[in-house]
Amino acid sequence: MSFWDFLFPPVCPHCGSHVATQGDWCETCFTDLLHIRHVPHKFLHHVDDVCVLAEYRGGLKSMIYDVKFNEKKEQSKGAAPFLASYNFYMKYDTRSITGDNYKNVYDYIVPVPSSEKKKAKRGYNQVDLFFANWAHTLHQINKTYFIWLDCIYKFDTSNDMWALTNKERHQNIDDAFVIRAEYNNIELINKSILIVDDIYTTGATIEAVAKVLRVYKPLKIDALTLASGSF
Repeated sequence: MSFWDFLFPPVCPHCGSHVATQGDWCETCFTDLLHIRHVPHKFLHHVDDVCVLAEYRGGLKSMIYDVKFNEKKEQSKGAAPFLASYNFYMKYDTRSITGDNYKNVYDYIVPVPSSEKKKAKRGYNQVDLFFANWAHTLHQINKTYFIWLDCIYKFDTSNDMWALTNKERHQNIDDAFVIRAEYNNIELINKSILIVDDIYTTGATIEAVAKVLRVYKPLKIDALTLASGSF
């Protein structure tokens, strides 16, 4: 048991029952929230596929909110079991990551960034906390794939996305993203890219990021999010 666990005994984020380590969920709650599914293609434009791992409610909704707005970085560990389920779903074993099953691997994982203003206020981008360790673990198995590519810059937008309607979200996020200057000459032709984000709501953010990446002519652009409500 870590010192942190001694001070704050770990509990399931959903029901509050005791669990082994920080970030664990009890089996009942995890099974209740886990719901791997794909956004219907009729909603997609610049992105080829969006996979969602869980329902955006209960303990998972609270966990994401606390990481984003209450500076509770430690709670980001709660994403790990859902990402482990995604690994199983995608058959990410040693064989597939060597490229024998290329359709399931990605050359680059691109996190949706926070604006510099929000990142300075929080001290981090919550998407990095949720996904970076997972990406680095996959990359260590075969260093050809799953390269963490933090290449997108986000301008400060006029309004917080959570407070906007569907139409307002798209208007607010249009042209909010660009490739960071140091990546302007990056070679993405025929590469496969996975955009990662915490929540899928209307898809406005993911589509805006994918639109920027499309200019570089990748083979495909998919996305992965921790949670979503109904589509």
